[in-house]
Formats: sequence, C-alpha cells, structure tokens
Amino acid sequence: MSREKVLLFILAAIQFTNIVDFMIMMPIGDILQKTLQIPPGKYGWLVSSYGLAAGLTSFIGVFYLDNLGRKKALLFAYSGFIIGTASSAIIPTTDNQELNYWLFIGTRILTGITGGLLGGLVLSIIGDVIPIERRGKAMAVVTIAFSLASILGVPIALTLVDSFDQNWHIPFYVVSGLSVPIWVMAVSQLPPLNAHLKHRAGDYDRFQTIRQIFATREQRNGLLFMMLLILGQFTVISFLTPYMINNVGLEQKDIKWIYLVGGSCTVISGVFIGRLVDNIGRFRVFTIFAFLSLIPILLNTNLPPVPLWVVLTIAGFYFIFISGRMIPANTIITSLVSPQHRAGFMSLNSAAMSTASGSSAALAGAIVSQVNGRGPISHYNIVGYVAVTATLLSLVLLRRMKKIAIEKRTSENGETEHSESIDSNDLIL
Repeated sequence: MSREKVLLFILAAIQFTNIVDFMIMMPIGDILQKTLQIPPGKYGWLVSSYGLAAGLTSFIGVFYLDNLGRKKALLFAYSGFIIGTASSAIIPTTDNQELNYWLFIGTRILTGITGGLLGGLVLSIIGDVIPIERRGKAMAVVTIAFSLASILGVPIALTLVDSFDQNWHIPFYVVSGLSVPIWVMAVSQLPPLNAHLKHRAGDYDRFQTIRQIFATREQRNGLLFMMLLILGQFTVISFLTPYMINNVGLEQKDIKWIYLVGGSCTVISGVFIGRLVDNIGRFRVFTIFAFLSLIPILLNTNLPPVPLWVVLTIAGFYFIFISGRMIPANTIITSLVSPQHRAGFMSLNSAAMSTASGSSAALAGAIVSQVNGRGPISHYNIVGYVAVTATLLSLVLLRRMKKIAIEKRTSENGETEHSESIDSNDLIL
C-alpha cells in the first residue's frame, strides 16, 4: 500500500470514530429524551454541547495550529477525543435524572474541546499533501468515513444499545475502545507532516492567519458558506429519529436501517462524486447536488405515517445528496488558503462548522415541541424550511466565491488558468 493510501486510511479511520461519536447522539435521541426525562429543548442542548465546545476550541486553534507539526497536533487532539468519549461511557447512572443530564453535558463538552480540532486538521493534511487535481478523490475517501459510520458504526451501536436494554453508554465504550489502536497506528505510520513549517518566511505571527482570513473576502465568504451548509443539514438530522418514531410510526429498532441504507448509498456514490468533482469542477457539482438535496429535506420534514420502505427510499437519496454537496464543498474550502496558513484557516472553518452544528440542534429544539416528552413532534416542517433557506443562501455565496476566484486569477495572470482557487472545469456552473 502506498504512503498516500496509508495516510488516507488513517485519516478516514480517525474521521470514522469522530463521526460515530457525534452521530450516535441523533439515533438514540428518543431513548435519551425518555431515559433522562427531558423535553426537545434540553435534548437539543445535549446535542449542541459537543458542537459549541468544538467551535470554541477550534477558534483558539487558529492562533497556534500553524506553528505545530500536523502529526503532533493530530495525535494530541485525538488523545483528548478518546478520553472524552471514554468519560461518556463511564459516567454513573443515578436516580437523579437531572444530575445524569448535566454529567452527560459535561462529558460531551470535554469530548468537543479536543475532538473538534480533528476535522480541520484532517482537511489541512489533505490540502497539504494531496495535489488539487487528485484532491476530489481524497476528499471522497475521507467523506466515505461518514458513510461507513452510517453503515457500520451507527447500526452496530444501535444493535448493542438494544441488546443491553437500551443502555446509551454502550456506543461510547465501543468508540473509545476502537480509537486506541487507530491512535497507535497514527503514531507509527504517519510522517511528521511539517512541510508548512519549512516553507515559512520569517517568525511565526499567531495573529497573521486571523488577520488574513478577515481581510480576504474569499475566505470570509467561505466560512459563512460552510456554516450555512451545516445549518442546512443538522437542523433536520437532529430531530429526525424522534420524528420518525413519534410521527411516522417507526420503532427504535427500525432506525438503524435508515443509517445502514443511507450510508450504503453514499459509499456507492462517494467515489463517483469525487471523480465528478475532479472532472467537471467542484462549483458545478456542488450546485447540482445542493438543489437536489432540497427534495429529501422537504420530504423528511413533512412525512406522514408511511411504510418503512418509503422512509428508506427517501433516506437513501437524502444521504447521497447531502454527501454529494459536502465533497465539493470541502474541496472548495481547502483551496482558499496557502499551506502556511491552512491549519489555522481550517481550524477556524472547523469552529464555524461546529458552532453551526451545535446551534442547529439548539435551533431545531427551540422550534419543535412535544407534550411531556412523548407524542407527536410539532413544527418539524418549519425546521425543513429553515434548512432549505440556508441551502439556497449557500448557493448565493458560492456564486460570489467563484466570481472572486476568477477575478483574482485574471488580475494575477491576465487569464484564467488551473490553480488552487479556480480551474478550467469550474468556468461554467
């Protein structure tokens, strides 16, 4: 196996465990609400706690990550993630549900403090190591970690939860245990990943990256673009399971099939979409899949009681289209900054995404309602309209970012040519 493939495997494995840890909160949402005896609003904050903590620490990372070797930073962040996930597994279950709730909030914050750095570091490493002409495929490999988390991680975790009398601690035992050998593999197999330090001119200025980001229109738009994109999917995902159980008529044991089918579809489609990004351009591919994603978003949030096969059909298209817009979006975002400032920028991007995902769950929790934590979920259709609006606004920003990229290349070279900011496949959406 080539060094590049080993690198991508390790990064995908790290993403896999990180995603399973975050994703599992959604399919066990109904269990958590009933076990902890909490309303939708408090459940929303339980999901949000990881994202908001991750957003804060990722913002702090802007000021120091570019002064560290990528491997060193990745191993430190992953160590903290393992400790935080293990803490969710071992917290005691008492008769005081209010205490259980706040203990769980605390462990999710602890996990988010370090785990939130992982996404930005992984994308930074890909941006540093993989040339732009192959970066779409590389992003697809890492994005497939989301699919594998859906196919393997979430269904296995849910099966274990059912097997242990709906014990929500079990998935966190599994994720933390699986993460340890991955950490050991990263220690032994990853190169130092510090080329960005060798090419630096002058002393490191920890404020240069943040000044450059807010002084560059393209990068400012890129951050807002990713926040809108995340808002347009996590508002829906946060309460998908409670809605499917309480409104559509599914049972808890059916939920794993949504993630299994959806994840399988994205594994099949992921490599194809990555090649499509490399062949016809990331801007065009994003535009196509962003529009397509609106259909299952509206279907999911307005779904009446239907058979399981209808739910699974919609879930398949939902996962394909959501993955189909994230692969080109990640490719776009890594192309906005030079390697010397990439980790700082990607850390701020991770902060923006984490804040958006955390805020999405809290926003959705404030919109929906449920009587005494049981019965039908109300106003979930409004959540869908919010997600559609956010997606459409991200498309507006995409057009602006593409225009800026073309103007930048034209002013620098007198003509538009292949580059990190814009390539010939992206001249037409």
